[in-house]
Amino acid sequence: MNETKIAFKAVTKTILKTKLTESKSIQSVIHYITAFLAICVAPLVLLTACGNDDPADLDDKITFATSSMYPPFEFHAQGELQGLDIDIAKAVAKELGREAIFEDMQFGAVLAAIQSGQADAGIATMTITDERKQSFDFSEPYYFETMAAVFDVHMPINEIADMDGKRIVCQLGTTMEFWLKQQHFVSAEIVTMDSPNQAIEAVKSGQADVAFLDGAQSAIFSQNNPELAYKTLITSKDGYGIVVRKGSDLLEQINSALATLEGKGELNKIKTKWLGDE
Repeated sequence: MNETKIAFKAVTKTILKTKLTESKSIQSVIHYITAFLAICVAPLVLLTACGNDDPADLDDKITFATSSMYPPFEFHAQGELQGLDIDIAKAVAKELGREAIFEDMQFGAVLAAIQSGQADAGIATMTITDERKQSFDFSEPYYFETMAAVFDVHMPINEIADMDGKRIVCQLGTTMEFWLKQQHFVSAEIVTMDSPNQAIEAVKSGQADVAFLDGAQSAIFSQNNPELAYKTLITSKDGYGIVVRKGSDLLEQINSALATLEGKGELNKIKTKWLGDE
């Protein structure tokens, strides 16, 4: 506001020096007052225009942070980003009359991208947890994942107890990690990795006995690796959600779009496309 103070002093000084009986001086005063008002009003207009700090409301696009290492939810194929989550994000954006744009990154960077404003929302097989809800808002769940053990076909895992005494790998920061650490296995070793691909490679190379992953991912990995098999052991009660910044107006819009898509049967079509009948 320094410019406003300077302008105010200049107008005051001019008025004091002006002889109001001279029409030319009157015009000069009017000129300075007009300039002063323009300086004062312009910042208010700018502040009003910038008052909405939610970038998701500023254009016709929604930028989603995602992580393309989780087939069949998000992955690259034929040079394109594809998957269940990608289709849901596109459907939500379309329902809102907008375009979905994707920022692909490591899973661990998704929440930071939303917090910093790099992305408006995140869709990356993100489980809704109480801990995450302390800092972010989540949509209603659009999918409830199963959790499964992936193992060498010659060393089967048939129930949770079979994992005790094994070296188990899972992805860092996932529901699978949280769940494993709550089981109080007597002698199991739990190792976290940056991606499910790394977990699968650890099992294939003999560095781990079991990879504990999302059930849909486990099915894909087992199909692509004949030496591996999988067993679904549990269904999560929390579900996957679309995540946004705390207090974002976008949350209500996304929930409304998801409800509409659910009602029209579009969500089920997307799930069947990528997961079959499960």
